[in-house]
Amino acid sequence: MDRSEQQSIPSHVPRELVVGFDVYNPSSDAESFHQACVEFQRSTPAPLVWSPHHGGHWIAVRGQDVFDLYADHERFSSKHYFIPAAAEPLPMGAFTLDPPEHGPFRDYLHKGLSPRTVNAEADFVRRLAIELSAQLAPRGQCEFIGDFADVLPLTVFLDLVDLPFEDRAKLGHWAEIGTRAPLAEERMAALENIAGYLQPYIEARRDNPGEDLLSRAVNSDINGRPMTGMEATGASIHLMGAGLDTVSSLFSFVMLFLARNPERRRELLDDPSLIPNATLELIRRFPVVTMVRMARADFEYKGVALKQGDMIAIPTAFYNLDDSIYPNPLDVDWHREVRKVLTFGNGTHRCPGSLLGRAELSIMLQEWLPRIPDFSVPPDADIPVAGGTVAKILNLPLRWQPDNAEV
Repeated sequence: MDRSEQQSIPSHVPRELVVGFDVYNPSSDAESFHQACVEFQRSTPAPLVWSPHHGGHWIAVRGQDVFDLYADHERFSSKHYFIPAAAEPLPMGAFTLDPPEHGPFRDYLHKGLSPRTVNAEADFVRRLAIELSAQLAPRGQCEFIGDFADVLPLTVFLDLVDLPFEDRAKLGHWAEIGTRAPLAEERMAALENIAGYLQPYIEARRDNPGEDLLSRAVNSDINGRPMTGMEATGASIHLMGAGLDTVSSLFSFVMLFLARNPERRRELLDDPSLIPNATLELIRRFPVVTMVRMARADFEYKGVALKQGDMIAIPTAFYNLDDSIYPNPLDVDWHREVRKVLTFGNGTHRCPGSLLGRAELSIMLQEWLPRIPDFSVPPDADIPVAGGTVAKILNLPLRWQPDNAEV
């Protein structure tokens, strides 16, 4: 910790609670990214500590506290989703609203991503997974992020909102900046780009709504009145931000694990009936989200004095990988009973797309593994990882013998 960071520690923060841990960058190595979170949690006895990184903020360390904080909207606000917080954050519908204002902006998401909708979309997900893996199999190699992880979930999402597939790369790029750029100005600029892109579509769907998810979003009823134009834009940004990045990020860590652990991969190949539970275990094992909350007033939490406006980081890894909740949390066990996980959040802000994300991961495993059963990472490969609201492996080269791959 340098001198400027020491000088920036607020007077109400006890010095013994100051740590050097960076919640967005616990490790520069993708394979030890989650292990670094576990090691920090195990070595930190205090339930709440202060980090000088990213403008200074608290970190909830214990799994149960993280779980509870996600749902505690009475004391902790969701107005900001990133640290350091932007001075004037863009409204993002339900994502940055607290109850009771939050409710009407979330209803359309529940309806638009219902089990019925997800089941109907599953055929499209499967066709796309088959097409992509079959195209890649004869090549004997791929860069998994650009060739698959960024293609399947983003294409599925664009199908749901009825936007051009050819805009996938541009929208994905802006979403990546909006979730992982270190500077608030960069994130706000990326979200403004998404807002500008969406504006003509928003206007068209408000005049002539369809059955797509974007039409549902911008024509929602808000306590008996139609959305304003600004509210429609915010709801649309929320929709795009949530749909364009999280599943791709989960895919990246899952496939690195499977590439490095052929025996675990072979178990799924030999017994595909394991895949539904394996999907839940992989979702538990590789949480990628770190949200933040803001203290709404001065109060004491777990013996620590919080001031109004204090930011608190709540990494989902600190719940999913807390060994008091899941013993041997870094082990992957296809037979583990996975109960509650925080990968998709908790409380009123739990991600309504969790069912779709789970389905996409399960279908990916079902269709990729039979076509490309034996793959690995080149031994000299650089596997960069970036943290933020959503952590992601940015480059993942995979290799296999094409003769052993089924088309």
